Amino acid sequence: MKFRCEHDSLVEVLTTAGRAVSSRSSMEGALGGIRLECNGNRLSVVGTDLDLTVHATTEVIGITDGACVTPSKLLADIVRSLEPGAVTIASEDDKVEVGAARSRFSLRTFSLEDFPELPVPPEPTVSLPAASLLDALRQVVRAASNDEARPLLTGVLIASEAGGIRLVATDSYRLSLRDIPEAGSVLEVPQILVPARALAELQRLSPLAGPARGGRGAAGDQGGDQPVLHVGLSVGEHEVTFTSGDVQVSTRLLDGSYPDYRQLIPAEYPNRLHVGKDSLLDALRRVRLLVRDNTTPVRLSMRQGGVDLTVVSQEIGDASETVDADFDGTDLTVAFNPTYLIDGVEAVSGDEVVLETVDATKPATVRASEQTDFRYLLMPVRVS
Repeated sequence: MKFRCEHDSLVEVLTTAGRAVSSRSSMEGALGGIRLECNGNRLSVVGTDLDLTVHATTEVIGITDGACVTPSKLLADIVRSLEPGAVTIASEDDKVEVGAARSRFSLRTFSLEDFPELPVPPEPTVSLPAASLLDALRQVVRAASNDEARPLLTGVLIASEAGGIRLVATDSYRLSLRDIPEAGSVLEVPQILVPARALAELQRLSPLAGPARGGRGAAGDQGGDQPVLHVGLSVGEHEVTFTSGDVQVSTRLLDGSYPDYRQLIPAEYPNRLHVGKDSLLDALRRVRLLVRDNTTPVRLSMRQGGVDLTVVSQEIGDASETVDADFDGTDLTVAFNPTYLIDGVEAVSGDEVVLETVDATKPATVRASEQTDFRYLLMPVRVS
């Protein structure tokens, strides 16, 4: 195998595919490497840890077709360190040579036979506007659990809903829900459970496709002067693949029944607080300075004309701040985990936040004032 590629393009595909490998530094052998294959003027780079697979392609000047498996991080670091311009990579027998300008590197390669054979994902059946999907992931993934003892809660539920797609995540303390009604179609299956880790990587990878780079899943619908980028979604028997331009992210699906989240959503809210997003966030961040553990809540006392925020730390002191707001309901004091509340407020799009409550013990909802496609449910903290 031998090819020549522009420096920045090569760094991009090596780094992109390497993200599926770098999260497990203990890996050795072929699984600690990435597979490079040159076919004509097309370079394909694949990284995997068997749970997550990232496949990236780019245009090159192909000299000799072939494939090799190289150390992932080392190769990316070497290419990144080279001077701008053309980079030549050639593999033969058990080594690969990297050259640019007056720099030359020679690396040992892994056996091609030891690199796993990966299934070819089916063609995408759902097309999602990239901007909407990335915004939904920003809002929802944050609520997934990191507790591996509860594997189902480490995933994000993706389900067909009213002609579109719904994303749901919960760690049992908060729940985030986002609808994407403008999805091109619905899933062929009622729902799938996708590891949040893979979706976090997708958040980082999708923008790499860029406008008008083409490839499966990158649609060319025009929105003004710029094409509207789409992400294709295809579901296999045991995995799901997201395709954006020249990048594919595949991950194994989680197996099991997701909790019935609908029963957690109150039927109605008698109390509504309308408050400026930035004003509330700034106040929350200030009073949170006195929080030193996860057991110290922030109390929100809601009344006509405003909301009073209070944090009381027995070891440090106390803090309070008042934020102007419109409140409709009965005066009420509710306590929340301040970090979880800040997460929910940050996730809201727009300048105004609505906090809906029933009482001091039932889940509250954080949402935007005008938009109804996103909801963030948060359990109150019981205080004396």
